[in-house]
Amino acid sequence: MTERVIFEKHDKVGVITLNRARILNAIDKKTLDELTAIISLCAKDGSIYSLVITGDGRAFSAGGDIKHMMADTRPEIFRKTANAYQVLAKAMQGCKKPIIAAINGYCLGGGLELALLCDLRFAAKSAKLGLPDAELGFSPTGGLTYILPRLIGHGRALHLTMLPDPIDAVESERIGLVTQVFDDEFLLQESINRAARIAQFPAHGLAFIKKGYLAALESDFDATLELEEDVDVACFTHPETQKAMADFLQSRKK
Repeated sequence: MTERVIFEKHDKVGVITLNRARILNAIDKKTLDELTAIISLCAKDGSIYSLVITGDGRAFSAGGDIKHMMADTRPEIFRKTANAYQVLAKAMQGCKKPIIAAINGYCLGGGLELALLCDLRFAAKSAKLGLPDAELGFSPTGGLTYILPRLIGHGRALHLTMLPDPIDAVESERIGLVTQVFDDEFLLQESINRAARIAQFPAHGLAFIKKGYLAALESDFDATLELEEDVDVACFTHPETQKAMADFLQSRKK
């Protein structure tokens, strides 16, 4: 049996690939558990500064593994799978390192939930993104009902969920669902290149950026200003920031 998830290291970038191409990288509980384990290990690995998640073959992920779900329809078994999505969501949101989704081909249902848990989303021109949840009688998991309306607005989030027709990469970029689109053949390498560029920046600053934006979603304006000030001071006093500023001034003298 092949591994459901493959991990490779490209210098400071960890590349995570869903490896069930034959079934369009459908996600079952074992896949979720493997993803959570890899994300947790990468979060603790001081040699990894950023992550890229993608799918092998024609899909990032076409969503939940329906065949796996129907093999045992007991509610307590399904709850374990649903909970595994939530555990993964917490691991990805809690990871201090930037995570990029390189969305190739189909990105549907649980696959889109996974992509939305990433900090940046790049898509191939051929990508199709959508949520067939309503069509199957489901409601989204993996934090999607929290994240999606904050990205594209409440009304558009409901539209995308209740009318389950996939949208293409261009429309996804227009509404803010993805942040950049590339020709198919360049998607993965461009994603790794950008992850590598991000990996060159001081890690503490990136961690504070991620933490600050997430915290601001739940804060009022005054509390956000206070947090920004405290974080900025913490960044300023960090040795990496001091060195980066000194290097900047030195480069200006040349």
